[in-house]
Amino acid sequence: MSNFILDIMGKPIKRNMRIMLVLVVFFALIVATACSTEEPEPESEIEVTVEVPETPLEAEPEDEPEEEAVPEPTPEPVHGEITGIESINPLTGAPMDLGKIRNRPLAIVLVNQEDALPLNGISEADIIYEYLVEGGITRFLALFQDFSHVTKVGCIRSVRHYTVELAESYDAILFSAGGSPQALRYVRTAGVPHLNEVEGPRREVFYRDRFRIGGRRLESLHSVVTTNERVIEWLPKYDFRLEHEDDYEHVLSFVEDGTPQGGSDATDVVVRFSAGKTTRFIYNSGGNTYRMNQFGIDFIDANNNVRPEFTNVLIITTSVGGLRGDTAGRRNVVTIGEGEGYFVNGGKYIEIDWSREDATSQFVYTLKDGSELELGIGNTFICIIPTNMEATFS
Repeated sequence: MSNFILDIMGKPIKRNMRIMLVLVVFFALIVATACSTEEPEPESEIEVTVEVPETPLEAEPEDEPEEEAVPEPTPEPVHGEITGIESINPLTGAPMDLGKIRNRPLAIVLVNQEDALPLNGISEADIIYEYLVEGGITRFLALFQDFSHVTKVGCIRSVRHYTVELAESYDAILFSAGGSPQALRYVRTAGVPHLNEVEGPRREVFYRDRFRIGGRRLESLHSVVTTNERVIEWLPKYDFRLEHEDDYEHVLSFVEDGTPQGGSDATDVVVRFSAGKTTRFIYNSGGNTYRMNQFGIDFIDANNNVRPEFTNVLIITTSVGGLRGDTAGRRNVVTIGEGEGYFVNGGKYIEIDWSREDATSQFVYTLKDGSELELGIGNTFICIIPTNMEATFS
């Protein structure tokens, strides 16, 4: 081999370069053949980024004109099926959510003293009773079939035994801030569902709002309120039934126009409860309703500064006297039995009769000929006055 190399070194350079290239390739093949039995070294992984132009895989279709939407027909309401709107509020005769007509109404005792006015939530009550308590003053019992839309109600005050009877006549859940000994004993004996702010395990539904009237600080006894949020949160947690029994039936009847036939004028109605307390109702022909006035001022809802409008005004006369054995001057207002009264609607009034069998029975109102009284669709204000007091109409 060495002689061969020496031999080519003596040749011309250009020729020698070609020979050298051949030798290099020759030796490379020999080395490759010798190493072919070994495992090849793995190639190192190199991340390669390839930029792909943003071209859609499929061509998007051209915009086609939209077909005009055809509205689906609105289904007719079916009695017994919850539609969200179609049913009748048993306390007003007005449409309401079917899912709420079997609810037990809330019956809330409210103060009626001038220094605690205006009240909260009074314009949203379905029925309001006004009745005497001791000292010749009156209180209210406000009934709500649907409380979910009522922001705040107050000031809540103490209950009397005949107020419990009124609540029982509607199978209602009673709210109060305390009560007379007779009322609290009645509640326990009869098992009336009662939420009492002053005592008991069901006080969470109330709170004290000392500034409930436009920043005006009130006495603590005029500060008890509740709200729809608290009622919705706490009421299901208490240990009593929230709906009427299956066989419970309401007895009030309503018509679109409740103006009494052959009635006398009643555009200004003054109802006297005692020597120091009168309530006045002024007819609003534009709304076919009545607005209430007392203490020489308008009856206003502190929640919205709205004057409540009442479609119906009922005036019940009954026996009112001192309560035997009571040293605080409390009264006994008879709400069971029968008596006379007046029905006011549409700027007219007529005389009526009322009856009630027992504490759990509803009031039955009839015309003088014995036929059923039909109220106008809307809310109602009911005055319970002693037989020695009077109502005047003009």
